[in-house]
Amino acid sequence: MPKILGLNLLGILAGSVAMFVLGWLWYGMIFMDKWMALMGMTPDPSGDMAMAPMIYGFINVMVVTIGIGLVLKWLNVSKLMTALKYGLILCVCFALTTEAYVMIYAGSSSELFLINGSYNLVGYALVAAIWSYFD
Repeated sequence: MPKILGLNLLGILAGSVAMFVLGWLWYGMIFMDKWMALMGMTPDPSGDMAMAPMIYGFINVMVVTIGIGLVLKWLNVSKLMTALKYGLILCVCFALTTEAYVMIYAGSSSELFLINGSYNLVGYALVAAIWSYFD
């Protein structure tokens, strides 16, 4: 299998697709109404979704997937529970603290922080778990 930065391409794709689908479930189904209200958005009555944000969102989760994969590779992690532990550590130390800046300095609500933060916790754990199955 081809590699990018020493990472299995299939692992990159699997982790990216998994986190992207999680985002669709999280923001498009489970928390859609609450998240949109907190963001000051209203649903598009036509149901159309702009493609550019979807493409940028997928690129974003690819970067996250590659980052988690690199850290796990550098630490030589292959066991599921160890991968989950490091995925959650990465999330708490980077994603959640970055998300907290929006709440702390921009006045975003704690509810929005909880929705976004919990997505990141689950997403980082999911991607780390997937990486535990790839070399």
